[in-house]
Amino acid sequence: MNRLTNQLLTMDLQLFDFIYTKKRSTFLDYLMSQITHLGGAVFTILLPCLFVIFGNRELDNVGYEALLVLSSSHLLVYIIKRITNRLRPYRLFEEIEVLDIPFEEYSFPSGHTTASFSLAITLSFYFPFFSVLFLSLALLVGVSRIYLGVHYPSDVIVGIIISILFSSMIHLLLSL
Repeated sequence: MNRLTNQLLTMDLQLFDFIYTKKRSTFLDYLMSQITHLGGAVFTILLPCLFVIFGNRELDNVGYEALLVLSSSHLLVYIIKRITNRLRPYRLFEEIEVLDIPFEEYSFPSGHTTASFSLAITLSFYFPFFSVLFLSLALLVGVSRIYLGVHYPSDVIVGIIISILFSSMIHLLLSL
């Protein structure tokens, strides 16, 4: 088990290094620092609230479901962060320059990625025609978190898994 863990950590660091160092540019620095906000609390909470406030009955349902998925998945993210206490890459490696506002909170799993995928998956259940767009934007949020030096790939992957589980379970339960 220890050998497997070491291999996974090595792969995690190699993938982080590839995303963080190989394709840097001023344009990408700016773009990624903007895209990452699509996974932040302001956007992911405000959008479902707008659905509830200004929408019709169907948009109300989408908004309430999204808020339920976001709050429940984030409760698990919060608990896992407190248990694992994994330091963010920029706190471990001094050569990493943080391009966004640094976070003091722990990195595992990625809350921005969990939120963006929770919202994207929930919206995809109701608006399947746009699912590729929603999921692509969510994936860009996850990549931006690595690019900005605030998360490892495994933080992002686990955030995606959490959002898939919570979005699917809650949608299924509400569909009964």
